[in-house]
Amino acid sequence: MSVPPESGTGLDFHAAVERIPFLRSLPPEDLGQLRSRAQCRRLARGEALWWEGEPSGDFIFLAGGRVKLVKSSAGGREVIVDLCGPGQLLCSSAVCGATPCCCTAVSLEDAGHAVVISRRDLLDLLEMSPAASRAFLHQVTGRDMDLSRRIQELAAGQVDRRIAGLLLRLTEQLGMPHKDGGTWVPLVLSRQDLADLTGTTIETTIRVMSRFSRQNVVHTAAKGFHVTDSGALQDVARGEGA
Repeated sequence: MSVPPESGTGLDFHAAVERIPFLRSLPPEDLGQLRSRAQCRRLARGEALWWEGEPSGDFIFLAGGRVKLVKSSAGGREVIVDLCGPGQLLCSSAVCGATPCCCTAVSLEDAGHAVVISRRDLLDLLEMSPAASRAFLHQVTGRDMDLSRRIQELAAGQVDRRIAGLLLRLTEQLGMPHKDGGTWVPLVLSRQDLADLTGTTIETTIRVMSRFSRQNVVHTAAKGFHVTDSGALQDVARGEGA
């Protein structure tokens, strides 16, 4: 994979462990085995961790920031498969199966951090440690459930339902109370990102988001978006809203 090594990342292994459930759940002896082999790396906004079709070789856990997984269609259109946040294991299936990467991973934020562990090192640990195997299975199962929800989201029908469902999921994952009421989501997504996440065109996305703004449901800002009426979003996601 393409994540380059970098010194002075500002995040040591101990701090990264606290941000990654899989590592945090390991017994001390298992952590000790990985400590000298794992690499902590800093990610810049727009940096590709790996490219679609590239050989896989490392397990990458996100310790900070957010990453989008992008896949190209046969017609050359890009679709964002998912957004990943701190603690998540990125695309483990390709690494486990030693197959080429099925998507491209791009950092959405400056000062993101990743922990990189080679396939051989992690698989060796899983073979020797039942505790590590159970923790890894839990991590992978949770990721599969997340991807199942994404499939349901993309198959939701009309575009406004897909966009509403996406915004609700991000609100649930990242939301915090806003001083004026409602929920603030500190994630910057362009209209193109929203279009790629919901499998539609940027023109349609602009039209839907403009309507949400006029109806005082969602307002976008420079550093995220403000959900002022989550109930209305839920109605739209269920196909009951205008």
